[in-house]
Amino acid sequence: MAGKGRITKKKLKQPDEFITLTEKSFIFVRQHLKPIAVGAGAVVVVLLAFLGYGWWSSAQENRAAVKFQSAIELYQKAMNAPREGTSAEFKGVLQNLDELLGQFPRTSSGKIALLYKGNIHLRLGEFQEAIQNYEALLGKSGLEEVYASFAMEGLGYAYEGKKEDEKALQAFRKVIEKGEAFQAAETYLNIGRLCEKLGRNGEALESYQAYLKSAKGSPKTQFVLRKISILEK
Repeated sequence: MAGKGRITKKKLKQPDEFITLTEKSFIFVRQHLKPIAVGAGAVVVVLLAFLGYGWWSSAQENRAAVKFQSAIELYQKAMNAPREGTSAEFKGVLQNLDELLGQFPRTSSGKIALLYKGNIHLRLGEFQEAIQNYEALLGKSGLEEVYASFAMEGLGYAYEGKKEDEKALQAFRKVIEKGEAFQAAETYLNIGRLCEKLGRNGEALESYQAYLKSAKGSPKTQFVLRKISILEK
């Protein structure tokens, strides 16, 4: 039994594994001190750049939001006037939104500014300009679905204003595909109206019936029921 715990000369001559590993580590660091220092410095530079960009991006978002709020106040003032805002008043809002887009095009406020620009051009009957802004918004990466739905709806109205009913119909159908429930009822009405204009009475009937399912108790119900009764004859 005593023999099992005896430390032999051979064991004494074997290097301790932990000590050997530690010594190797020190030797490695000493031999590669300069590259390690450079690498650590690079990491610090990247980290500082990342933090700097985050701070700059946050500052840009805040500045853009302030400018956007100023433009929206002008927009609401024009919309809520006893008589709806004049063309000149809406042009003033457009100028503010253009300044925002020129300074902060990649911010969240910059994206929403495109939606408002499209809506104002649509209101002014400037359909091609409205289309350009809606399409610019839809081309933005990371766009929230709700804004995409609003842009598609705007495209539908703009194309209809240009008498391009087929394109308008496609745009309204995409609104339904995006599945925003709060837009569904009015969009079904738009699709039904366009299908009637295009002579697609079967599709129009389906859209009006879909409207009744999605807008129960609507004041437009009787109007839609009359439409359905005519199309079913």
